[in-house]
Amino acid sequence: GNYVPPVQLDQTLEEIEESRDRTGASRLLVNGDIKNQFSGTRFTESSELEEFFEFATDAFDEVILVRGNHDNFVDEILGRYGLELHPFFKEDGVLFVHGHKKVDKMDVGDYETLVVGHEHPALAIKDEVGVREKIRVLLHGETEDGQNLVVLPAFAEAASGTEVNETPVSQLLCPVLRNRTNVSNLKAIAMERDAETLEFPRLGKLS
Repeated sequence: GNYVPPVQLDQTLEEIEESRDRTGASRLLVNGDIKNQFSGTRFTESSELEEFFEFATDAFDEVILVRGNHDNFVDEILGRYGLELHPFFKEDGVLFVHGHKKVDKMDVGDYETLVVGHEHPALAIKDEVGVREKIRVLLHGETEDGQNLVVLPAFAEAASGTEVNETPVSQLLCPVLRNRTNVSNLKAIAMERDAETLEFPRLGKLS
């Protein structure tokens, strides 16, 4: 997840509302980086965050916020809405962490499925005439320890993503991808808006 710029906030809230109505969801989970700046909270960003939290707490029975590496200096705003940041969230064997820290350094207990953000995966694709396009994707597969792994794409369209089919493993952002996963075995599902989902072969065949 990531903070949504003002030009996209209305669209984002509309899409969240449509997803809620379609699925009947009563809870909203943000898996880190609700805030964009590393330090301080600019006035414009603060007002956008307040609008988001106002919407979220009204639209959902429960709002769960997992702390991301950008989520500093937001406690005062969160307190106005009865919200707080959590280092992780776990339910029914599924562990949500933002992904910027090593999971084995966190006291998370046992889990079967790990869901991370942070990397904002994308594929760099070229068509038959060489035109290059960047497509946001969800990655799924297993860690080397045998847990199911899901890497979420960025929600905001403006967020740049890591081109996982062209980026060396040593340069990936998530420790779980660098150190605990054979990335070439992961599969990607295109998650572009206004388009059907499309599953690609494993990344090792796309490099």
